[in-house]
Amino acid sequence: MEALAADDPRQIGAYTLRGRLGEGGMGRVYLGRSPSGRAVAVKVVHPHLARQSGFRRRFGHEAAAVRAVSGAFTAPIVGADAEADPPWLATLYVPGPDLAEAVAKAGPLPTPSLWPLAAGLAEALQDIHAAKVLHRDVKPSNVLLAADGPRLIDFGIARALDGTVLTTTGVVMGTPGFMAPEQIDSGEQTPAGDVFSLGAVLAYAATGHGPFGEGPPLALMHRILHAEPRLDAVPHAVRDLVADCLAKDPADRPGPAHILHRIAASWSPPEQWPASTPWPRAITLLLPHHAVPDSGARQPGGPEATTAPAGPDTRELTRRMTEAEQTTRTIGPPAAARIMEQLAADQARVLGPDHPDTLNSRHGHAWNLGQAGQYALAEELLERVAADRARVLGPDHPDTLNSRHSRAWVLGQAGRHEEAAALMESVAAGRVRALGPDDPDTLDSRHGHAWNLGLAGHHERAAELMGRVAADRARVLGPDLPDTLRSRRSYAWNLARTGGGGAAGLRPPGGPPR
Repeated sequence: MEALAADDPRQIGAYTLRGRLGEGGMGRVYLGRSPSGRAVAVKVVHPHLARQSGFRRRFGHEAAAVRAVSGAFTAPIVGADAEADPPWLATLYVPGPDLAEAVAKAGPLPTPSLWPLAAGLAEALQDIHAAKVLHRDVKPSNVLLAADGPRLIDFGIARALDGTVLTTTGVVMGTPGFMAPEQIDSGEQTPAGDVFSLGAVLAYAATGHGPFGEGPPLALMHRILHAEPRLDAVPHAVRDLVADCLAKDPADRPGPAHILHRIAASWSPPEQWPASTPWPRAITLLLPHHAVPDSGARQPGGPEATTAPAGPDTRELTRRMTEAEQTTRTIGPPAAARIMEQLAADQARVLGPDHPDTLNSRHGHAWNLGQAGQYALAEELLERVAADRARVLGPDHPDTLNSRHSRAWVLGQAGRHEEAAALMESVAAGRVRALGPDDPDTLDSRHGHAWNLGLAGHHERAAELMGRVAADRARVLGPDLPDTLRSRRSYAWNLARTGGGGAAGLRPPGGPPR
């Protein structure tokens, strides 16, 4: 949360504003406090929308409709005023990161957390649809991860944008990558469209990316209409359910009640849930940063004391981390290592040693040491980071595997090719499980395995494996991309040393298998 800016209001309706939570297409969202002390999220509509014909009427109608929605996995509306200047609505504040933030900082959710996420969101859609309301914009940023389960927010209000300049200029309302085919093709809005978006959100939670990839909005929408979703990396336990939600034909998708029935056939919530959190430790470490801050005591007749939830140290660390990510690529490895080392120490003090940001900076410190040629120290530090990431995030988490891959690269640079090859082989197997066989990172580790085998003198085996990597990279990435050409050169070099080819003049491929 950011502190209120000079142009931000201090009071909206009965709610005292305490900080800015974010901003979207409809307006800014603030953390507020009711007279009784309840924490609320107050969405204040952008003035240019409020001035458009019919907006206030639609906004008031939808706010009234969604007041009928209640349920354990929604954030109910507690107040709204369509005639205020500007219009606003308030919901109960949910203290937790949204799914997009959680995945970005803690990685994809493990299977034990996917079940309660799917069950909570399906139950939320069931409650929303029972009130004759459509969500219309189910996406990761509209899913909040509270300590006791997910909350689906911003349901129904997107309809208030119908007829505004955002829609009359031809912009399709919704979020590319999470929109149903019929919503893209004809603008049709049905409960089945929300189910499609739910399937896309679950795929994102399980893999860290949407089922139709990334790219420009038009490219994403074309894939949704004409391509099959990529679900190879979705855990087998939930893959069929996700695939059914993503059916092209709305009639082929299960309804929320059927989804809950299928979940119940495969998963039973633990007896203590929701008293205990369903999320992995890496996500629970993010929860305190979304807690409602202590506003301090208020003296009778005196002003209310307010405190932003993120203290100066936290805000400064966020700024420094962003700056480090932008500058460490240009200042050289030794200087970058020093910056990341100091940042990691400060993050450990403020955020804790197991916070994902702390672990990221520790990895960056060790990686830059390796780039600077300090292989022994880099290898030792990467081994520790990998162990801590495995403990906090899980052994097959992409960040854990990245630290192990980086350690294997350092071992190879230090001339310890037998050890590097064995570790790369293990990382490649983990990446197949976590990311799928065709993920570029998986192919990277397979290349590193074969590359180190060749430098260890096992040319025949290296040529065999590198030939497969080169073929797979050509198929997945394209035949002329640098990574594909690098694997082909390494294949030829190893093949020449087995007596099986005429490429004896080729040198080992330049650069590490990063």
